Amino acid sequence: MRYPESRLSDTTRVEAFSDGVMAIAITLLVLEIRLPDTEGGSLWHELTGLWPSYLAYAGSFLTIGVIWLCHHRFFSRVRAMDGLLHCGNLLLLLAVAFLPFPTTVLAHHLEDGGWNAKVATAFYGVVGALQAAAWFVMWTALRRNPELFEPGFDAEYARRESLQAVAGFVGFDLIAGIGLVLPAAALLLYLAAVLTFGYSSTRPRVFARV
Repeated sequence: MRYPESRLSDTTRVEAFSDGVMAIAITLLVLEIRLPDTEGGSLWHELTGLWPSYLAYAGSFLTIGVIWLCHHRFFSRVRAMDGLLHCGNLLLLLAVAFLPFPTTVLAHHLEDGGWNAKVATAFYGVVGALQAAAWFVMWTALRRNPELFEPGFDAEYARRESLQAVAGFVGFDLIAGIGLVLPAAALLLYLAAVLTFGYSSTRPRVFARV
Protein backbone atom coordinates (compact mmCIF):
# COMPACT_ATOMS: atom_id res chain seq x y z
CA MET A 1 0.00 0.00 0.00
CA ARG A 2 1.38 3.41 -0.94
CA TYR A 3 0.86 6.09 1.66
CA PRO A 4 0.43 9.75 0.69
CA GLU A 5 3.40 12.04 1.23
CA SER A 6 3.31 14.33 4.24
CA ARG A 7 2.58 17.97 3.54
CA LEU A 8 5.34 20.55 3.44
CA SER A 9 5.64 22.70 6.53
CA ASP A 10 5.68 26.48 6.50
CA THR A 11 8.66 28.49 7.70
CA THR A 12 7.16 30.09 10.83
CA ARG A 13 8.45 27.61 13.41
CA VAL A 14 11.83 27.32 11.68
CA GLU A 15 12.33 31.09 11.69
CA ALA A 16 11.30 31.41 15.34
CA PHE A 17 13.55 28.52 16.40
CA SER A 18 16.47 29.86 14.38
CA ASP A 19 16.07 33.36 15.82
CA GLY A 20 16.15 31.86 19.31
CA VAL A 21 19.33 29.89 18.67
CA MET A 22 21.09 32.90 17.16
CA ALA A 23 19.98 35.17 19.99
CA ILE A 24 21.38 32.76 22.59
CA ALA A 25 24.64 32.24 20.68
CA ILE A 26 25.27 35.96 20.17
CA THR A 27 24.59 36.58 23.87
CA LEU A 28 26.95 33.83 25.02
CA LEU A 29 29.84 35.49 23.20
CA VAL A 30 30.19 38.19 25.85
CA LEU A 31 30.66 35.60 28.61
CA GLU A 32 34.17 34.94 27.27
CA ILE A 33 35.27 38.45 28.25
CA ARG A 34 36.39 37.97 31.83
CA LEU A 35 36.17 40.51 34.62
CA PRO A 36 39.52 42.36 34.96
CA ASP A 37 41.63 41.43 37.96
CA THR A 38 42.93 44.67 39.47
CA GLU A 39 44.86 43.09 42.34
CA GLY A 40 48.45 44.14 41.92
CA GLY A 41 47.77 46.06 38.71
CA SER A 42 45.89 48.98 37.19
CA LEU A 43 42.41 48.67 35.72
CA TRP A 44 43.57 50.38 32.52
CA HIS A 45 46.31 47.82 32.00
CA GLU A 46 43.93 44.94 32.63
CA LEU A 47 41.26 46.33 30.30
CA THR A 48 43.66 46.97 27.43
CA GLY A 49 45.18 43.54 27.99
CA LEU A 50 41.85 41.98 27.03
CA TRP A 51 42.21 43.10 23.38
CA PRO A 52 42.19 39.51 22.04
CA SER A 53 38.82 38.96 23.72
CA TYR A 54 37.45 42.19 22.28
CA LEU A 55 38.66 41.27 18.81
CA ALA A 56 37.26 37.73 18.95
CA TYR A 57 33.97 39.00 20.33
CA ALA A 58 33.61 41.65 17.63
CA GLY A 59 34.39 39.16 14.86
CA SER A 60 31.93 36.57 16.11
CA PHE A 61 29.21 39.13 16.84
CA LEU A 62 29.61 40.43 13.29
CA THR A 63 29.50 36.86 11.94
CA ILE A 64 26.26 35.96 13.71
CA GLY A 65 24.78 39.34 12.84
CA VAL A 66 25.47 38.80 9.14
CA ILE A 67 24.11 35.25 9.32
CA TRP A 68 20.92 36.57 10.92
CA LEU A 69 20.47 39.21 8.23
CA CYS A 70 21.08 36.67 5.46
CA HIS A 71 18.82 34.13 7.16
CA HIS A 72 16.00 36.68 7.40
CA ARG A 73 16.33 37.59 3.73
CA PHE A 74 16.61 33.93 2.73
CA PHE A 75 13.30 33.03 4.35
CA SER A 76 11.58 36.07 2.88
CA ARG A 77 11.97 34.18 -0.42
CA VAL A 78 10.87 30.77 0.89
CA ARG A 79 7.27 29.72 1.53
CA ALA A 80 7.66 26.09 2.63
CA MET A 81 10.20 23.60 4.00
CA ASP A 82 11.18 20.09 2.97
CA GLY A 83 13.52 17.63 4.66
CA LEU A 84 16.73 18.74 2.98
CA LEU A 85 16.05 22.39 3.70
CA HIS A 86 15.39 21.53 7.35
CA CYS A 87 18.73 19.67 7.48
CA GLY A 88 20.60 22.58 5.92
CA ASN A 89 19.07 25.01 8.39
CA LEU A 90 19.99 22.77 11.32
CA LEU A 91 23.56 22.53 10.00
CA LEU A 92 23.71 26.33 9.93
CA LEU A 93 22.40 26.53 13.49
CA LEU A 94 24.96 23.92 14.55
CA ALA A 95 27.72 26.21 13.28
CA VAL A 96 26.17 29.28 14.93
CA ALA A 97 25.64 27.58 18.29
CA PHE A 98 29.22 26.24 18.19
CA LEU A 99 30.78 29.63 17.39
CA PRO A 100 31.26 30.76 21.03
CA PHE A 101 33.75 27.90 21.50
CA PRO A 102 36.22 28.82 18.70
CA THR A 103 35.75 32.43 19.78
CA THR A 104 37.00 31.54 23.26
CA VAL A 105 39.86 29.47 21.84
CA LEU A 106 40.90 32.38 19.62
CA ALA A 107 40.71 34.93 22.43
CA HIS A 108 42.80 32.78 24.78
CA HIS A 109 45.58 31.96 22.32
CA LEU A 110 45.79 34.94 19.96
CA GLU A 111 48.04 36.92 22.27
CA ASP A 112 50.31 33.91 22.87
CA GLY A 113 51.65 34.02 19.34
CA GLY A 114 53.45 31.03 17.90
CA TRP A 115 51.83 27.80 16.83
CA ASN A 116 48.86 28.00 19.22
CA ALA A 117 47.73 31.33 17.79
CA LYS A 118 48.02 29.93 14.27
CA VAL A 119 45.97 26.83 15.09
CA ALA A 120 43.32 28.90 16.88
CA THR A 121 42.97 31.20 13.86
CA ALA A 122 42.77 28.27 11.45
CA PHE A 123 40.16 26.57 13.63
CA TYR A 124 38.09 29.77 13.56
CA GLY A 125 38.26 29.82 9.76
CA VAL A 126 37.16 26.19 9.47
CA VAL A 127 33.99 27.02 11.40
CA GLY A 128 33.34 29.73 8.82
CA ALA A 129 33.65 27.11 6.09
CA LEU A 130 31.06 24.99 7.90
CA GLN A 131 28.64 27.92 7.80
CA ALA A 132 29.14 28.27 4.05
CA ALA A 133 28.55 24.53 3.60
CA ALA A 134 25.23 24.88 5.38
CA TRP A 135 24.14 27.65 3.03
CA PHE A 136 25.07 25.43 0.09
CA VAL A 137 22.81 22.66 1.39
CA MET A 138 19.95 25.12 1.83
CA TRP A 139 20.28 26.55 -1.67
CA THR A 140 20.62 23.04 -3.10
CA ALA A 141 17.31 22.11 -1.47
CA LEU A 142 15.65 25.02 -3.26
CA ARG A 143 17.34 24.20 -6.55
CA ARG A 144 16.01 20.64 -6.37
CA ASN A 145 12.56 21.73 -5.25
CA PRO A 146 11.85 25.27 -6.52
CA GLU A 147 8.21 24.90 -5.44
CA LEU A 148 9.48 25.86 -1.98
CA PHE A 149 10.15 29.36 -3.27
CA GLU A 150 7.82 32.31 -3.13
CA PRO A 151 6.60 33.31 -6.62
CA GLY A 152 9.27 35.04 -8.68
CA PHE A 153 12.20 32.74 -7.88
CA ASP A 154 13.28 29.54 -9.60
CA ALA A 155 15.89 26.79 -9.68
CA GLU A 156 18.32 28.92 -11.69
CA TYR A 157 18.19 31.59 -9.01
CA ALA A 158 18.99 28.97 -6.36
CA ARG A 159 21.85 27.62 -8.49
CA ARG A 160 23.49 31.03 -8.74
CA GLU A 161 23.14 31.63 -5.03
CA SER A 162 24.62 28.21 -4.26
CA LEU A 163 27.75 29.18 -6.22
CA GLN A 164 28.32 31.99 -3.73
CA ALA A 165 28.14 29.44 -0.92
CA VAL A 166 30.74 27.30 -2.71
CA ALA A 167 32.98 30.36 -3.05
CA GLY A 168 32.54 31.02 0.65
CA PHE A 169 33.44 27.45 1.56
CA VAL A 170 36.62 27.55 -0.52
CA GLY A 171 37.47 31.05 0.68
CA PHE A 172 37.13 30.26 4.39
CA ASP A 173 39.21 27.11 3.96
CA LEU A 174 41.91 29.17 2.27
CA ILE A 175 41.74 31.69 5.10
CA ALA A 176 42.16 28.83 7.58
CA GLY A 177 45.27 27.76 5.68
CA ILE A 178 46.63 31.31 5.76
CA GLY A 179 45.94 31.35 9.49
CA LEU A 180 48.52 28.60 9.95
CA VAL A 181 51.13 31.01 8.59
CA LEU A 182 49.88 34.57 9.16
CA PRO A 183 47.17 34.72 11.86
CA ALA A 184 46.71 38.50 11.78
CA ALA A 185 46.28 38.56 8.00
CA ALA A 186 43.86 35.63 8.18
CA LEU A 187 41.65 37.41 10.70
CA LEU A 188 41.48 40.52 8.53
CA LEU A 189 40.59 38.37 5.52
CA TYR A 190 37.95 36.55 7.57
CA LEU A 191 36.25 39.79 8.58
CA ALA A 192 36.41 41.07 5.00
CA ALA A 193 34.87 37.82 3.73
CA VAL A 194 32.02 38.00 6.25
CA LEU A 195 31.23 41.59 5.29
CA THR A 196 31.43 40.78 1.58
CA PHE A 197 29.17 37.75 1.99
CA GLY A 198 26.68 39.79 3.98
CA TYR A 199 26.60 42.56 1.39
CA SER A 200 26.28 40.27 -1.62
CA SER A 201 23.62 38.13 0.08
CA THR A 202 21.37 41.02 1.08
CA ARG A 203 21.59 43.31 -1.94
CA PRO A 204 18.74 43.14 -4.50
CA ARG A 205 19.13 40.62 -7.33
CA VAL A 206 18.33 41.64 -10.88
CA PHE A 207 17.97 38.14 -12.28
CA ALA A 208 15.03 36.96 -10.18
CA ARG A 209 11.82 36.73 -12.17
CA VAL A 210 9.10 39.08 -11.02
